[in-house]
Amino acid sequence: MEAVFTVDGHCDTMLRVMNDPDYNFFSENKKGHLDLPRLQKGGVGLQVMALFVESKFKPFQALPRTLEMAGAFHRLIDSKPEKLSLITSREKLKKIRKSRDETGLLLALEGGEAICSLESLYSFFKLGLRLVTLTWNQRNQLADGVGETCTGGGLTRLGREIVVEMNQLGIGVDVSHLSEKSFWDVAQICENPLIASHSNAFSVCNHPRNLKDDQITAIVESGGIIGINFSSYFLNGTKGSSIEDVLKHIDYLVRGWGFDCVGMGSDFDGIGFTPVELKDVAQFPVLARELITRYGETNAVKIMGENWLMVLDKVLPSS
Repeated sequence: MEAVFTVDGHCDTMLRVMNDPDYNFFSENKKGHLDLPRLQKGGVGLQVMALFVESKFKPFQALPRTLEMAGAFHRLIDSKPEKLSLITSREKLKKIRKSRDETGLLLALEGGEAICSLESLYSFFKLGLRLVTLTWNQRNQLADGVGETCTGGGLTRLGREIVVEMNQLGIGVDVSHLSEKSFWDVAQICENPLIASHSNAFSVCNHPRNLKDDQITAIVESGGIIGINFSSYFLNGTKGSSIEDVLKHIDYLVRGWGFDCVGMGSDFDGIGFTPVELKDVAQFPVLARELITRYGETNAVKIMGENWLMVLDKVLPSS
C-alpha cells in the first residue's frame, strides 16, 4: 500500500538545525525525530516547521533569535528547491497535494515574543509565516500561556489586534499553549477556524496542555482542527506510551465530535518521550494502517492529512 498523504501540524526541528552541528536535514540521522529522508518514508507531504525561541533568549533577544531561525529555515528551502516547497497560499497547497517529488514546509511561530506590533507581524508574513502559536507556556505581550495559572489573564490589547490582523492576512491562529482565559478571548474574536496544532484531550489525560471538552467544541464549531501530540506526558501522563494511547485520544475526539476535526501534531523534536511504535516521522504509516483498520480508509485519510488541508484552505491567502 502506498503511504497515505500526511500533514504534520507541528515539529521543533528548527531547534536541531540551529543547535546540533552534527545534524543534517537532508540526510537520515540517528538522532532526533525528523529529517527529509524520514519525512519521505513517512508519506509526509506537508510539514509545519515551528520557530521556537529558547527561554534564555526571552524577552529581549527573541526578535533577533527568531530572525536567525527564519533565515536558517529559508536557507534549507533555497538549498534544495527541487525537493522542498514553501507553502504560503491555497494555490501552493493544491500543488503540493498533487506532487510526488516535493515536500511542502509551512512556517510557524511557537510563541509570539517577536511580534511587537502590527508592522512586525506583517514583516513575518512577508517572510512566509502562516501559523502562530500566540504563547508558549509563559506570558508574553500578546497573552497568558497555560503556565500562568495564578493570574487569570487572557489576550492583551495588542494580542487582540494581532489576532484580528492574522485573520485578515491569512495567518492561522494556534491556540495550543494558551491559558484558558486566553483561549476563550481568542475564540470570541477569531473569524477563521481555530487551530490547536499540538494538543490532546484533557478528558483522556488531564495534563494542563490538553483541551477540555468545551474548548474542543469551540474549535470544532469554528471549523478548526486539533493536531494529536505524541508526547507521552500528554498521552497518558507518564514517560512510557504506545500507539494505543494515541488511538484513545483520537477515539475520544471522533466519538464526540466526528472525523473532520482531528489531525496530526506530533511535536517531534520538541518532546522527549514518544509512543514506542512512533519513534520518528518515518513511522506515520504504522498509525495510518491502524486508523484504516479502525475507521476505514476514507476517515483515516482525513485524519492523516486531508483535515489539515481543508482547514488551511480556509485560512491561507489565495495566492
